[in-house]
Amino acid sequence: MNNIKKIGYSALAGSLVAFSANAVELTVSGQTEVTYSGTDNSTTTNGNKWGGGNEITFTGSGDVNGMTATYTAVIADGGQANSNSSETFASSSLMLDMGDMGTIGFDQGVGEFGVSTIDDKMPYAYEEIWTYTGASNGLQAAGGCNVLGYKNSIAGLANISIELDPGHKDNSTKGCTGDGGTTGEGTTNSGYNWALTSSALLDGLNVGIGQGTEEIKDGATTNEDLTYQTAFATYAFGPVTVGYQMSEANGGSAATNGKNVEIYGASFNVNENFAISVNQMDTEFDKPSSTNVTEETSGIGASYTMGSASVRILSSETDNLGGATTAKSVEHTEISLMLAF
Repeated sequence: MNNIKKIGYSALAGSLVAFSANAVELTVSGQTEVTYSGTDNSTTTNGNKWGGGNEITFTGSGDVNGMTATYTAVIADGGQANSNSSETFASSSLMLDMGDMGTIGFDQGVGEFGVSTIDDKMPYAYEEIWTYTGASNGLQAAGGCNVLGYKNSIAGLANISIELDPGHKDNSTKGCTGDGGTTGEGTTNSGYNWALTSSALLDGLNVGIGQGTEEIKDGATTNEDLTYQTAFATYAFGPVTVGYQMSEANGGSAATNGKNVEIYGASFNVNENFAISVNQMDTEFDKPSSTNVTEETSGIGASYTMGSASVRILSSETDNLGGATTAKSVEHTEISLMLAF
């Protein structure tokens, strides 16, 4: 980022009282964004289509007994709410780099570990095409908040990333807990997931696989452990990058549909500032008591960068949303202006 501000910071020593830590510098970067967007499914009333948001990221690192500890915290909002109380820590992480032994960490929503790091690796000029239409890429990472993780390089040929979720209530309540907090009564799910990636096999080729399991602990005989897996490959040649990814998810609550997902697309760098992309995602809902239905999402994106400013455009559409043939088509269009500092 440009014009990065640095603040002297020594609180890390207080957090890691079992170790000796030197004072570190806390680096501050951020971005602000203004958007004009709307979603149409023949019943939606959009109202004011203008929106905006801000994000500030604090990063600090220091030596801890020959290892490197790194702290990251992100403050974000969803636009200007009724009071400044909307400005909260959206995510944070604490990482300890042990050199050849790899990196361990505690993650509160940053997305440092596991299969969530490869949930959709297709080439996009802007956002994933399914972001705003309500479509899903099929993967449900194991919590993503208050999780433990480990990552390392394997002989320089591949990278392994593992996430352990000690427990959360369910897929709709994965919120992070604060200092000294617990997920409390009703904690029903726990699990693990991992991702293995490599870009060393061939120039321009990037491949990866991942898998995860969520164990349902509530004792209900109608619930099954949730399993999911994914694999992807992208290949860049000149200004063009093409990609393909397939994922599968099964299990969960009673009568939950299994999902088989295919995503593919291509991006083209017109020049060093301007890029465009086109993508398609097909999600087949494996319905246990009726005919399978395929949810179809397609979209195009574009981005133009001018120094610290970026103008991005996304237009996407989803048919058969949620695996329902009666669902109206959902169309989303967004224009974004982002300034980074």
